[in-house]
Amino acid sequence: MEVPICEICKRNLLYPPHQRSICPYHPHLFPPSAPAAPPPYYPPAGGNYYPPPPAGTSYPGYYPPPPPEAPYSAHSWVDSSIGRGIPSTAVRAGTDIDGHAIYIGKAYHEGDTLPAKIVPGRNACYIAYNGKEHLKTSYQVLCNLRPEWTSDSNGRVPSNAVVGGRTKQGETLYIGRVFHQGSLTIGKIHPSHGTCYISFGGAEISYKNYEVLISDRRGKCF
Repeated sequence: MEVPICEICKRNLLYPPHQRSICPYHPHLFPPSAPAAPPPYYPPAGGNYYPPPPAGTSYPGYYPPPPPEAPYSAHSWVDSSIGRGIPSTAVRAGTDIDGHAIYIGKAYHEGDTLPAKIVPGRNACYIAYNGKEHLKTSYQVLCNLRPEWTSDSNGRVPSNAVVGGRTKQGETLYIGRVFHQGSLTIGKIHPSHGTCYISFGGAEISYKNYEVLISDRRGKCF
């Protein structure tokens, strides 16, 4: 004869992830040799990832280790253009004279890939080239980097400087930063020229002393 299932059994069967445990009033539902199911384990807030092992056993022989923390990812360059906004992980490097934030980018211009100054508050991206400041409509935004800056001069950069571009002749360019007329702004460090060029007020301006963007000592990024 079929025995009606009780409310406790219904709860155990209908609401996962509870482990199935038959109520004490229905021992007839167990197979003859089956032991009673253990109660479900709910770790306390901030507690261990796994339940404690049974008595007489110990970690690591019983449970596998918890999953490792997610690894840091390398910095990246994200395609963008005027009017598209800035990714949430974009690297801010300074502030313009009108108070707008400046972010780090790079853009292609006449065969060169050059470090760029992105100012979302003005829907603008500028590069310095051949004595002038040029507006670019398409560019890439530097993202996912924990920025650090170190002082240098005369085109020199440390070994962990972040690459910001390359000339058509194959020379590597780096990302610099200077304080100019009330603006903390970025530019391109051109080693063979011994200087850092910034774009400002329509012109390309040279600075012999500057800061260099570097990756942190562990080589990790957030």
